[in-house]
This record gives sequence, structure tokens and C-alpha cells, in this order.
Amino acid sequence: MSRQDSTGRTGGRPAITRRDFVGGALIGSGAALLTAAAPGLLAQGPPRTGNLFKHGNTLSMPLTGLDESWTGPGGQGDYAVANGNTHREVNAAHALRNGEFGGHDPAAEDTGEYYDLVVVGAGFAGCTAAFRFLQARPEAKVLILDNHQMFGGEARQNEFEVDGYRLWGPQGSTGAVWPLDEARKIGMYADLWGELDLPTEFKWQPVSNSQLKVPMDNYTPMHLTWEGTDLGWHFDGQPMARNPWSNRFAELPLDDRTKQDLLWMEVYRQPPEREDWDRWLDSMTYKDFLKNEMGIDNPWVDEYLNPFGAAMGCGLGVDVISAYQAFNFLQPGVMQYGRQFGYGDPTDNIWLASFPGGNTGILRHLVQKLIPGIFGATKSISDVLHNPVDRDLLDRSGSACRMRLGSLVVHVAHEGPAASAETVAVSYVRDGRRYRLRAGSVVMAGQQHVNKRVVADLPQAHREAMDQFLHAPMMVVNVALRNWRFMDKLGVASVRWFGDDLGWFTTLRRQMLLDGEEPMPLDPDKPTVLTLYNSFCIPGLPAAEQTVAARMKMFGLRYVDIEQQIRRQFTSMFAAGGFDADRDIAGITVNRQGHAYVVTQPGFFFGRDGAPAPSDVVRQPHGRIAFAHAELLGAQMWEGAVQEGERAAAQVAAL
Repeated sequence: MSRQDSTGRTGGRPAITRRDFVGGALIGSGAALLTAAAPGLLAQGPPRTGNLFKHGNTLSMPLTGLDESWTGPGGQGDYAVANGNTHREVNAAHALRNGEFGGHDPAAEDTGEYYDLVVVGAGFAGCTAAFRFLQARPEAKVLILDNHQMFGGEARQNEFEVDGYRLWGPQGSTGAVWPLDEARKIGMYADLWGELDLPTEFKWQPVSNSQLKVPMDNYTPMHLTWEGTDLGWHFDGQPMARNPWSNRFAELPLDDRTKQDLLWMEVYRQPPEREDWDRWLDSMTYKDFLKNEMGIDNPWVDEYLNPFGAAMGCGLGVDVISAYQAFNFLQPGVMQYGRQFGYGDPTDNIWLASFPGGNTGILRHLVQKLIPGIFGATKSISDVLHNPVDRDLLDRSGSACRMRLGSLVVHVAHEGPAASAETVAVSYVRDGRRYRLRAGSVVMAGQQHVNKRVVADLPQAHREAMDQFLHAPMMVVNVALRNWRFMDKLGVASVRWFGDDLGWFTTLRRQMLLDGEEPMPLDPDKPTVLTLYNSFCIPGLPAAEQTVAARMKMFGLRYVDIEQQIRRQFTSMFAAGGFDADRDIAGITVNRQGHAYVVTQPGFFFGRDGAPAPSDVVRQPHGRIAFAHAELLGAQMWEGAVQEGERAAAQVAAL
């Protein structure tokens, strides 16, 4: 039976529960939304008994029939046609995966171009590689190719205009570890920050006309610093519970054991002391650590932790991720190994500094270094963040660095034996036509699931290492509101909710003052943007199967399904504060990333059975081709992407 939204309209279909999915319902109904060939899946049976997962991290479906109704509106400004992986990118990427572009195509149109370096991917790693290469070889010519309609990778933003106010929300990547001195201590700092002339100190806006305690970023109030916000927990059919940690969850429908386990997570301070603590953690799942070391064997606690860890950067939940990955993202219990840095709990000293549109603000400063004038005349940080892109400058002949967007690279190979070749042939598809050019070297700055399909002469060792990279999806939804007075009335700045509907957490956040002014208001009677990071954990499936199943679950959601579910969920949570979906929601933009986070199983970081870690293999250049992506570090932070881009640039510059 379908539920109704706040206006009494019946939703397009009910929310998909985990039970529905594992039972096979999504394969029959969700997949049918994607492709005319999908009905054939009905004969394949449920996911675990059919052939859907026989190739591990692939899926034997075309997945190329998406259209604008799946993507939904993209907002305004530079990123209006680049909200996540839209139907254009998903269709093209799956065509590549399905082998529709074949191998070397002698009929491809030869552009006659030669570049000293071609970079595949215009995210942080790719742009950094181009920047460092040009520093090492100022006379060089560089071309960056990217399949999206706007540069940035996951460091892109959504833009809205609501009641005369310009608003921004991150599509994905957001937050630089702050303060910078503390970031240096834990190795989460990039010298590039200073080279981009970004501020070394920030002030954050105050809250106007409200007494709410509002955090400064999206991530830390998820759990890390719940004391830094006025936090509400919501269960369907029950009043909002405000700051539940302060009264030991007295107002919540939880059993005593679960309440004790939640509190124990917060006071656990003495994990086993051992010199090989990092390798030891990488030998087990996070669930193993919770159960065997902390004594927490509680499915409800697993469900509590799963979306938090997944959204922070682990991709999936406690049942499959390495306990060392859980440490990287400051998960309860394992986080205590951070005391090795000599100053106690890291969350007592660090948080994240986020521009209005997330790390888009950092990336745009880097692009400005590569292509001067790309944002017109810029005299301030705000100009770089908000001036429109001059598209005429992106691919201008004669520029040291050119950027060709909407260009899907489909074939890369040395012209001759990799050990002695002097050039690399690069083929790409743009506007339905295939082109070919040549390069002195190439940096593949995308993920390994693409690299292993595109680099035609890839050595077997690299291919096998790349096969170990599994990826989980993430769907980031930005909801533009005309006001948030209803949150103020309920006394909550951040909300965690529980159930089978869409999402699990959202928060207000204080903006950094830019050029002495607040970029967006923080007043309950004025517009704002709430960001929802939606993971798709499906406990009980092995990691390789779970990543595919998670993508299917996300791909099976049309924009209209997501919109209706958000309206229902917000009404359920906020109606008691006076929320009305028709009146208060000004816009909803959905950003899907099918391969958002690498999922690191035990052994990813230090290798298994004496074999090297897969990242160590991939970091080795293949002839004139080097590989760079934050996933090689396991922890996909912008600082890590910069580090990998710098390493790859040094490798190819030395050729």
C-alpha cells in the first residue's frame, strides 16, 4: 500500500526496504526503470541465485536507457547540467563497460594534436597532476579530458536562488581538515592550500534570531561531535527526541542493552596495545572489532553505525569494511588509536572547514591557476567561487593547459612496446563522434574500474590489482528551503532519523565568512539548504555483491520517487514544528555517484597472504602511463587526491 505525501497525493511507489531488495523485488521493478531489456532479468531469479554477480563488481545489464526524468533538475549556474552522474554520464559509462566502443578504432577522427601530457579526469587528482607537471615543465602543453559537463569530479556544487538569496550545497566532496596546524599533525594537509592563496584562518557566521547550537560542517555532527549541535533523533510516529545523549536516550524506543552499547562506544578508551595495531586492524572487519574487542554484538548498533561510516568515506557498513578503514574515518572504538598522535581524541582538536558548495571552492582556485581568467576578473574568494565559468577559455588553442569536457576516454595504449614507446594514443567520444590524439605521457586520474577497461595494454599485475577496488554508491540530495523556522521551534539544528525511508541525517551549518561577509544567511526566517548523504548498505551480502546491489538500489530510484520520499520524510519529522512541504520546499536536486567511495575490505591497506597491497601495484607507472586517484590511499579526501596527483605528475615529468 502506497503512503501519501503532505498534500495527500499518493507516491509513485513505496520506499524500497532492505527486505524487499534482498528478496529480489528491486531486480524486477527498479531495473525495469532503466532499460527496455530489463524484463529479461525476471528469469534470472533473486540477486544471489542468478548470474547478476558472476563477474564480481559488474552487472550483466545494459543500464543505458536513462533520461532526464531520472536525473531531475540540476539547479542553476555552472553546475545546472552537472548534478552528479546524470543520465548522460551513466548511459555513456555503461556503454563503455558493455564494450560498445570496442578497442582501437582506426576510423576515429585524428585531431592531429600532440600534447606533452594528457590527463584523464578533471577532479582534484587530475587537476593537481596537470598543475605540478606544468611547474616541472613550464614549456609543456597539457590537455585534460573529462566525461562530465563541468570539471571537479565529486567536488562540484548545486546552486539555487530562493526569494532573492543565492544558495549553495555540495554535490559530494566537502571539508578540509581544520585548523591547518592540526591537519599537518595527522598528515591531512596539502601544501597546495597555501599555493592557491587560500586563507589560513577563518571566522564562522553567528546564528541570527535563534538560540540553536549549529555546527560548522556536515560531517562531524553525524556522530563525531554530537555535543556540538542541538541534535534530534526521530522515530516514525513519535515526537522528536532532542539531544538524546544528554538523558541516556530516555525518550527513545530502545532496549536497555542498546542504550548501554551506545554509551559504551563513547567511553571506550583502552583498545589493545600492540606495535602492529594498524596491520592488525586491517586483518579484520570493523564488525569483528566491535564484537570481539568491544563486546558489542548488536544489530541495532550496526544499523546505527552503517550510514554514518559509509557517508564519512567508508562506502559500506561495519560488516565488510576493514577496521583500519574505520579508524581512518574516526569510527567509535577504533578511533582511540588516534591517541598515538599525542593529543588525545582527534575530534577534540579538529573539524572540517567547508565552503558553501563544499570543496568546489578549493577546486575552482586550482582550475584558476591552470586556466587564468576562467572566472573573469577575480578580486576576492567570492569571485572565484561564484563568477560564471568562461567556457570559451576551457579549450582555447595555444593555452598551456586546455580542458575538454563532455569527452569520454574509451581507449588508451602505447604506440609500440610500453618499455620503449615514445607516445601514447588516446581515443575519446564527444557528441557521439570518436576522436584520436597522441601524447608524450598520460595520467589516468580516474577510478580503477574505468582504468582497467580503458588502458588496452595494461599489464596483468595492474589488472589484477585494479580488480580488488570495489566501489559503493552515494546519493547526495540538496533540499533548498524557504525557511527553517520549523527546526527552530522543534529545538533541533541536526536530525538523525531511523526507518526504511530515504536518508538518515541532515544538518544546518554555519558558513565561513568570505571576504568579511556571510555567503548565505543563517536565520530561521530566511532560506537555506539541507544536504542529505544517502548510502545504500545491504548487510548480509559479500562486499563485491553488495556494491553492485547498492548501485542497483540507487539506479532504481527515479527523481520523482526521491522527491516524494523526501517530502514524506520531512513532513513526518517536522510537521510538529509547522513544516509544510508545498510552502517550505523551494527545490530538490539529486546527485548520484555510482562509484563514490572505494570499499576497503580487510587486507586492502597492507596486502593479503604476503601479496602487495593493490594500491602499491597501481602506483607503479606502466610505461608512459601513470595512475592517480585518492582511492589509492583508501581514504578519499581531497588532500589525498592532491598527494596522488603530485606523485603521478612527478613520475611522468621524469620520463
